[in-house]
Amino acid sequence: MSRQKSDVRKHIERIAGVSRTWFEISFENAVPIKTLVVELEFSTDANERGYRQNVIDAIEETARCEAEVGSIFSHLKIIPKL
Repeated sequence: MSRQKSDVRKHIERIAGVSRTWFEISFENAVPIKTLVVELEFSTDANERGYRQNVIDAIEETARCEAEVGSIFSHLKIIPKL
């Protein structure tokens, strides 16, 4: 069975500097929490060469817009590619 990516993942993966996305599920007081994880092609340390605040801003804006139209996630996590 082929699974399709959600629209929010497709939109965020189009942003230059994003390497991939996925969802993680965790639980708080037995309530499932769905987190959208966005992996970047650069460091998330603002003091390092190559840091791109504009990419992080674009990710946050895209995620916020998706949340306004009934998003399927409740948290956003942005991480550097290891």
